[in-house]
Amino acid sequence: MIVCFVRHGKAEEKKPGQSDEERKLTEQGRKDIEIVSRVLPVARGSKVYTSPLVRARESAEIIAKELGGSLKVLESLRPELASIETLADVELSGDSVFVGHAPSLERIVSDAIGGGAIKLKAGGAACIDIGNEHRLRRSVGVLVLLVQPDQLRKLYDTSLR
Repeated sequence: MIVCFVRHGKAEEKKPGQSDEERKLTEQGRKDIEIVSRVLPVARGSKVYTSPLVRARESAEIIAKELGGSLKVLESLRPELASIETLADVELSGDSVFVGHAPSLERIVSDAIGGGAIKLKAGGAACIDIGNEHRLRRSVGVLVLLVQPDQLRKLYDTSLR
């Protein structure tokens, strides 16, 4: 089973009177998420879990549409709450995608693969093969993909030439 962790796309700067939770994706952020959603090594119909923050929800909606999967908002993916322990309660029944924030997603990926520094730029993704496991836990899997949006933009632009 493959589990992917996607950092939300690039978000707009915070406007006066706007909370951080309300920040939306920029046009480039949307484009980056559209591209990353096409390269995730997960099955069509995969479940997509997201932080409730607007920029993460917008990213997750794009991914769920591309994958033809369902979308579920998880409070445990909030930046201040997300950890390998808080996500261990999620029963995984197939390939899945978690959309959230740095640095919490980076720590979750690191914990799930048994350590090491993982960096995710906005719109980046890390995917782990967890075999036949149905829950996330420490040292549960092997990193199979780590990709950043600038890498994907280069590949995507090259494929159009």
